[in-house]
Amino acid sequence: MKAKSVAFLSIMIPLVTVMTIIVRVPIPATQGYFNFGDTMVILTGIMFGPYIGFLAGGIGSSLADIISGYPHYAPITFLAKGGEGAIVGTLFKRLYQHSKTLGYISGFVGGTFMILTYFTFELYFFGLGAALIELPWNILQCVLGTLIAYMVHLILKPTLSKTLR
Repeated sequence: MKAKSVAFLSIMIPLVTVMTIIVRVPIPATQGYFNFGDTMVILTGIMFGPYIGFLAGGIGSSLADIISGYPHYAPITFLAKGGEGAIVGTLFKRLYQHSKTLGYISGFVGGTFMILTYFTFELYFFGLGAALIELPWNILQCVLGTLIAYMVHLILKPTLSKTLR
């Protein structure tokens, strides 16, 4: 791994963790919570690509689960958020080259992976009723996370394009 990648990871993992912890709305039916961590997971995928998106999303979000008292979610969170970051990083890079607008769809696609991963987990462990209770919260996380990440990316893009070269 290049030194630059390690540096980006050392910054993005804690940012994902903090953004996941800073606003938590507990969802008793599934013992989970609503948060703004997706903003950083999606932004990381956009800015740094699939590998850093996967590691920062998976590790940062899992750490937030452990620190916040939700350790039972850490393994599935690693998969859901890591996958989200990897998908966003992969799709954004490919789609943005063809159309700047099309590139921004990647957040919704990655978010859909996160939503389906959690829904499947909650369906199995908590039942359909509980999984359906959390579903709108996960959709909201995806939509808000994507919109905020894209706004931040547009603001940072001029500075980042010079820095990341």
